[in-house]
Amino acid sequence: GYRYILAEPDPHAPCRQEFDESQDMAGKPIPPFLCRVATPDSVLLALEDRAPQLSVSDDRLWLTGAKFYCTSRATHGVKKGSWYFEIRISELPEGSALRVGWAQKNGNLQAPLGFDKFGYSCRSRKGTKFHDSIGKHYSSGFGQGDVVGCLIQLPELQSFDYLPPTFKDKPLIKFKSHLYYEEKDELQENLKSLKPLVGSKITYFLNGKSLGVAFTDIYRGEYHPAVGLYKQAHIKFNFGPRFKSPPVGAPRFKPMSERAREMEIEQSVADMRYFTDKEGLKIENYPV
Repeated sequence: GYRYILAEPDPHAPCRQEFDESQDMAGKPIPPFLCRVATPDSVLLALEDRAPQLSVSDDRLWLTGAKFYCTSRATHGVKKGSWYFEIRISELPEGSALRVGWAQKNGNLQAPLGFDKFGYSCRSRKGTKFHDSIGKHYSSGFGQGDVVGCLIQLPELQSFDYLPPTFKDKPLIKFKSHLYYEEKDELQENLKSLKPLVGSKITYFLNGKSLGVAFTDIYRGEYHPAVGLYKQAHIKFNFGPRFKSPPVGAPRFKPMSERAREMEIEQSVADMRYFTDKEGLKIENYPV
């Protein structure tokens, strides 16, 4: 029922120096507004946002499956615009399978991608597309040696706040020498608030050739590149900017690799807005 977000000291916090020099704070909890969300420098597979049974390579681009279907997500997500990534299927032994696509944070990691309302996928076996555990025919499937591309198109809504949360008002905990913000996953609340994003699309490409639009008017939210593996499937992610099989005829898009820089800027702006809204924030006024 909880989610943990890696945090780091915020050197731009207004009273950072005051905290560092304060003897009265020794041994007491660190006020959460003195930290910030740690944003990765590049888009990779998230070590903490995956089923632990899955094996991730040191460069965090290769993924190997386990005995049962389970899912892994990338470090960065998108809420608006057109974005693309691809996977290369290195090994797909007999009896194994995979599902590739996009998932929100509430998507179940101990299940195949597309198991719930928070994920959309296309399966290697028979090319079936899945959402909310409902499978429909989409393509003829794909196998070992193929490159599968995933394009998501999310129209921008007017007057919608796209800045990420700062978590600076959430509990800050320490675990194994690292700091984490703690928040409730609000699964049931998010399920009830799901609304279709009119005009949104997910399209797949097989070795650069479009398979056609798979999903339209998907639910609003932040979507991460994701894959669900069954048995010993072995794949490699490519978030760009150069793709092994560029999508022919695809509308204008950004490679997911560009999301890292964008996210840094958005997180910084969100933090600045937080401190502006909380003008006069003082350590001595923070309950510890």
